[in-house]
Amino acid sequence: MLPVVGVAPTAAAAPLASHDSDEELLLHIAGTVAVLPVAFPAFDEHGTAEQRVTRKRLNQVLSRMSDDVRGDLVDGLAQGRTMLSVRDDKETVVRAFGRASANSAQVNGLRAVVSTAIATISSRFEPGQRPAAELWLDYARRFAATPARGREAGAR
Repeated sequence: MLPVVGVAPTAAAAPLASHDSDEELLLHIAGTVAVLPVAFPAFDEHGTAEQRVTRKRLNQVLSRMSDDVRGDLVDGLAQGRTMLSVRDDKETVVRAFGRASANSAQVNGLRAVVSTAIATISSRFEPGQRPAAELWLDYARRFAATPARGREAGAR
């Protein structure tokens, strides 16, 4: 379950309706961050980046998250639920994050989701660390601005 401790109940940061679905969405996003734009480095950890995306690792990250980051994460997950499904392919996830992160009002929540994903993939990162999350969101914005696979061939 995704704990929502210490978050002031605002419209955007209200307690989540389905904690398990939020964990599944976070794991799905982490699985995308693990491989796009390239496979996340191992940094002396075992397994591939995708293999390190586990519920156990996610729960460890959530347990050490500050209240501020947790509030942003709740907001980011609310955004994620409106734009994604756990059935979406990785390209769709990146494009959705790229489009949404172009809106500065949404970026804190999306950054919290991505930093949580990165901290799940690698123990070298903490939830809420901005630089790696901002780098990935910049990649996502650029990727979203390019034509989707298959469209460029039909446009010629």
